[in-house]
Amino acid sequence: MLYKNTGLVLEGGGMRGSYTAGVLDYFIEKDMMFSDVYGVSAGALIGANYVCGQIGRGFRTLTGYIGNKDYSGIKHLIKEGNWFNVDFSYNKIPNELDPADYDAYRNSPMRFHSVIANLETGKAEYYHITDMTKEMDWLRASASLPLLSQPVPLDGDIYLDGGISDSIPLEKSMADGNQKNVVILTQHRGFVKKPSGNRYPARIVYRKYPAFVKAMEERHNMYNRQTEFVYRQEKLGNAYVIQPEEPVQIARLEKDVSKLKRLYDIGYRDGKKHYEKIIEFLKK
Repeated sequence: MLYKNTGLVLEGGGMRGSYTAGVLDYFIEKDMMFSDVYGVSAGALIGANYVCGQIGRGFRTLTGYIGNKDYSGIKHLIKEGNWFNVDFSYNKIPNELDPADYDAYRNSPMRFHSVIANLETGKAEYYHITDMTKEMDWLRASASLPLLSQPVPLDGDIYLDGGISDSIPLEKSMADGNQKNVVILTQHRGFVKKPSGNRYPARIVYRKYPAFVKAMEERHNMYNRQTEFVYRQEKLGNAYVIQPEEPVQIARLEKDVSKLKRLYDIGYRDGKKHYEKIIEFLKK
C-alpha cells in the first residue's frame, strides 16, 4: 500500500546499512510504500533495491562479494582511484550476477532521490532517479566515499558521498511536502558523532574545493544537529524513528559477514516490531 505525502529517509553508514536492509525487507513483505524515498550513501544503494521490491537483494549486494578480489581492495584504489571496482559494482552485479529489476523500479509509485555532495559548493543535492539503467551514476555518486573514490562527473559538476553534506535528509523530505516521515538510522539513540580523522588528508586531496573540505570538517556538527532535529520531529509527531537499540559494533568497511547477517536480522526484527505502530503513525 502506498501512503501518500510520506517520506522514507535512509541514513548511510557503510556496512551498517545491513540494518537498513533488514528493516526494508520486512517493509517489502508487507507491501509498505512511501511517496518519496531519500537515500544517502549506502542508504541510497539499499533504498534503490527497496523501490525495486527485491527482498534480500539489498543485503546480498552489500555483503555477497566481500571476498571477491574483483569487487574491492587496495589494487583497485591504486589502479583506478576507487576502493570499490566501479564496473564490477555498478555494471556486472546489477546486470549479470544479481540482476536489478529495472522494470519494477520504473513502474514503482515511489519517487527515489539520491543524495549527493557537490564538490564545488560543498552542498547537498537531491536527484530524482527515474530510470536506473540510464542514471546509475547518480546512485554511484551518493555512495562514493571521499578518499576512497574518484569524484563522479555529472552534468558539468563533480560529486561524492551525499552524507558529507546531508547525512539525514529529513528536512528535505518535509520541505518537499511529506507530512509524515519514517527515518531509519544506523546508529543507536544517544550516539554522538566525533570529528573524523579524514578531515586532515581531505585538506590536501580536495584543496581545490575549499567548500567541500569545510563540509567534511564540519560534518560531525551537522550530523549531531540533524539527529537532534529528527528527535524533535519525533516528539512533534512528524517522524517515526527506527534505529538499533544497542551500539553497533560494525566497521564502515566490515568484512565479517556473520556479524553483518546478525545486524540484518536485528533490522528485520525491528521492522516487524515497529510495523503496527508505523501503520498507526502514517494513518493519523
